[in-house]
Amino acid sequence: MNTQDLKKLIGSLLIVGFEGLEPSESVFNFLKTWDLGGVILFKRNVESMEQVRELNRQLYASASTTPIISVDHEGGRVFRLPKPFTSFGPSLDLANLARARGDLSLLQAVGQAMAKELRLVGFNVNYAPVLDVHSEASNPIIGDRAFGSKPEEAAKAALELWKGLEAVGVRGCGKHFPGHGDTKEDSHLTLPKLTKSQEKLEACEFVPFVKAIEEGISMLMTAHVLYEALDPDYPATLSPKILQGLLRQRMAYEGLILSDDLFMQGIVDHWGLEEAAERFLRAGGDMLLLCHQESAQRRVAAHLVHLAEKDLDFRKSLEEKASRVAHLRPQLSSGFGKLHSSRVLASSAALQERILSFLEGLEAT
Repeated sequence: MNTQDLKKLIGSLLIVGFEGLEPSESVFNFLKTWDLGGVILFKRNVESMEQVRELNRQLYASASTTPIISVDHEGGRVFRLPKPFTSFGPSLDLANLARARGDLSLLQAVGQAMAKELRLVGFNVNYAPVLDVHSEASNPIIGDRAFGSKPEEAAKAALELWKGLEAVGVRGCGKHFPGHGDTKEDSHLTLPKLTKSQEKLEACEFVPFVKAIEEGISMLMTAHVLYEALDPDYPATLSPKILQGLLRQRMAYEGLILSDDLFMQGIVDHWGLEEAAERFLRAGGDMLLLCHQESAQRRVAAHLVHLAEKDLDFRKSLEEKASRVAHLRPQLSSGFGKLHSSRVLASSAALQERILSFLEGLEAT
């Protein structure tokens, strides 16, 4: 395999972020030369509905095959898009209201509405739903992003929203495996540690992920959390015991494994970026999320090329990962939904009325 083919092999495993309202020429060159797997957009990339639609059009045009065009779009605190996109409430509030009304299918309708709006401007992957269980009240990063404080109820509610996303052509990515809900620290700032026994993890944290795998979820994101009972040395993102032994073998998961952003302090305070990327891939992960700094992204990519050139077994493992990505690409929606009038909520009249009524109920609680 020549160097250019290796670049495209490794590029297919990278999802990158960039600064500004449009990629620089250098970023476009990176996207094209390496045939990157996709991009993730943040508030820093979004000014208006029209602007992000044009941005995503350019991203599609730069790719040789359908790229992942992704965003964190949970609702509540995690919401990147400006008005007139619908601002949904926190997942926990939505789920509690749906449970109070005895109708979890409302969450599927929310997922459909989210997906219709995302498709209007070209997104085809949403890093949602959160599959963590809200089991630690002082958790600074999960909290009301979870769908419940009990594992079974969190699983059922989260998967209703996921079904809505998928029904309209947006692939959902469950997070943060094997569960970030019981930590007291934020992995953006430090490396959280959980001392729970494996039996307690199985009874709580694992439940939503097992249910999601049974339902056929095709994308899961890892947690930058150290689970002492599972692997005392490495957080889930870098742990072969967790990604291979637990997720692939014991839970029989066959979909894509994505890292959370490798620039988070829970990783970079302990491992260099290149080392972390290598460890994630060797541990069993498939796609790296690198949300900042093109120069660092290129260093990681070059490091992986160097490794693949001298390590045949590593290269073969990368080919397996790239094959999983290639299998997903035809399932990704491309292009855009149709723009409507003043309101972005692009659904049937009946669905729109149902969603608006639901949101009004949420505001009244």
